[in-house]
Amino acid sequence: MIIFAYVAVGLFMCLGALYLIWLGQKQAQEEAVSKRLAIAGVKTLELTGKDWLTIQLERAGISLQATHRRMIGLGFGVLLLLVALQFGILASVLLAVTLLLFTWAAISTIYQRRMSQIVTQLPRLLDQVVRMMRTGKTLADSFIIATKEADEPLKTVMLKLQRNISLGMSIPEAFTDLADTYALKELQVLALGVSVNSRFGGSLIDLLNNIITLIQQREQLQRQLRAFTGETRASAVILSALPLLIGAFMLISNPDYIYQMIDDPTGKLVLMGAAGMQAAGMLVLWKMLRSV
Repeated sequence: MIIFAYVAVGLFMCLGALYLIWLGQKQAQEEAVSKRLAIAGVKTLELTGKDWLTIQLERAGISLQATHRRMIGLGFGVLLLLVALQFGILASVLLAVTLLLFTWAAISTIYQRRMSQIVTQLPRLLDQVVRMMRTGKTLADSFIIATKEADEPLKTVMLKLQRNISLGMSIPEAFTDLADTYALKELQVLALGVSVNSRFGGSLIDLLNNIITLIQQREQLQRQLRAFTGETRASAVILSALPLLIGAFMLISNPDYIYQMIDDPTGKLVLMGAAGMQAAGMLVLWKMLRSV
């Protein structure tokens, strides 16, 4: 029975490989068509519709093509199937949940760090835009010039804005699309200000100066809040890590005790309950810190 299961896994991998080869040939044909259109002077428009995973990866600055994502998904499925055949369905489910939570936490951490860098760099870029506009340049030209001197990751974000404008979007639409993509409050305020100014008029230079002041004050308040809540965050980390460290110490010092609990049905229920309460406690602490 196990042999047939492994044969089924091999056939599944072969079908996945054939599917990826077909996708590669299709992508090569699309690239050849795009090159011929570029030689003829015709620009290919990008599709605006994006799935949830693509948006999350773009926010985090992770460049991962659809073919690569399918390859990772195929390998992930084969790994879970092998674990299920070897150790059971419960172990496969636990492994899947652990990998998904770890991946989501890693992407969220990268996204938060990237957005923090963007917020820090944004006032300097807006100040350069204001200086350019005082010399008589338009808003779009000012952003294009300021983007050339911007640092990463803000430069990549502004290049997306520049590309949308070159593809025919109006300036308010381009700013709104940028704010919706990255879900950053500072970009949302900037997009709202540009949209209101485009519809009702007013001094755009004064508006940008007010946004610069707002971003700087908000960033200063966030730094003060992190300083005031440093003890609380340290306590939350210690309380979350302490049960895990105790469990690791017990496993190293007396592994037979843990193995007896694993072999016993009641011990398994106790360990599963402890793991569930540990996860719930970490979630509650995380929610409390987020609400501060």
